[in-house]
Amino acid sequence: MTTGIPSEIPSAQRWEQPLSPFPPQPGFARAEERIPSAAQTVVPPLQPTKGRQPTTTSSPPASRTRLKAKLMGDEWGESENEGHSLLPLREVPTAPGVIEFVNVPLNTGDVRAFKKEMGRLLDDHFSVAERLDEFLGSSIYTYEDLMAILRSLFNNKEREMIKQAGIRDWDWCNPQGTPGDQKWPSTNPSWNAQTEDGRKSMIDLKNIIIQGIREAVPGGQNISKVFSECQEKEESPTEWIERLRRSLQIYSGTDPNSPVGELLLKTQFVAKSWENIQKKLEKIDGWQDKSLQELLREAQKVHMRREDEKQKVQAKVLVAAVKEVQRQEQALGKYKTLPRKPQGPRKTAPVTKKKQPECYYCKKLGHIRRDCKKRMKDEKIFQED
Repeated sequence: MTTGIPSEIPSAQRWEQPLSPFPPQPGFARAEERIPSAAQTVVPPLQPTKGRQPTTTSSPPASRTRLKAKLMGDEWGESENEGHSLLPLREVPTAPGVIEFVNVPLNTGDVRAFKKEMGRLLDDHFSVAERLDEFLGSSIYTYEDLMAILRSLFNNKEREMIKQAGIRDWDWCNPQGTPGDQKWPSTNPSWNAQTEDGRKSMIDLKNIIIQGIREAVPGGQNISKVFSECQEKEESPTEWIERLRRSLQIYSGTDPNSPVGELLLKTQFVAKSWENIQKKLEKIDGWQDKSLQELLREAQKVHMRREDEKQKVQAKVLVAAVKEVQRQEQALGKYKTLPRKPQGPRKTAPVTKKKQPECYYCKKLGHIRRDCKKRMKDEKIFQED
């Protein structure tokens, strides 16, 4: 990667971050909108240099844009409320084939607004770490920036807890590497943002801080919160047990998947479930020996039956309401029946003529043998003979 040499830029033309005369506005504004435009700042053309490193006598541009004199002697600065311009570094192409790490201003009002949404460290340090990591994003923050952010978000006790936990975790994960107290020094190390080592140190410090927040709260400090949790009436057993798992992990430091954690989780799941679910689970013979999944299935059955009964009641109420409305409208003469679909003319079956009887004697139609006149005449002649 090719970089420009800060020492080659005339001091009269060096870019410095202008101080805004207006107070910072709250809200999460996009960082790219705060990059000074060409009309606001004068950026001299940078000469690409190959095979050369920045001189050690010149400080990086990032360090010249801050009032670092007040931070050199104290890690946390002289005052927690002292203003500080946050200028994280980002890769920006400044010329064809030249990439520089330049400052992208971050309004301190953004940090104050984020603090309201971050939550308290002692309540849920895992969520605080995740939200802060997401808030910082992929930008590279200098030592001064990170210390200013910590001052804005945490008090003295919390900052010390985070630092000790972060250094302890770093030393445990990197026993042969640089000691943790050097990765998080007490004074400003003046890392050069234009060198690979300087940027790596800044990234490592950010990761140490995030990990320190995760490990800051000692286990068992808020274990009473685990025992005070109860299932809500409309909360499903699955949601209830997941909330118990998270509380157990956060406030007691116990692994929910360990034998001890599973036993504690199972006991709390039965004892603090909603009343009808609790009665059903306690009636199971030897529920203490059942697995957590078996208890969860039984609780789910009770919950589903309750949902079915609720739907039936709602359906009955709806039907009764509809009938009442129809009755009132009918009493007022406003009841309207739905118009019937017009029907075409009915199709009648074709009338078939009834077949006349056939006489077995004379073989003529229209009469039967009993009424046959020819038979009667023949019989009379036969009797006379």
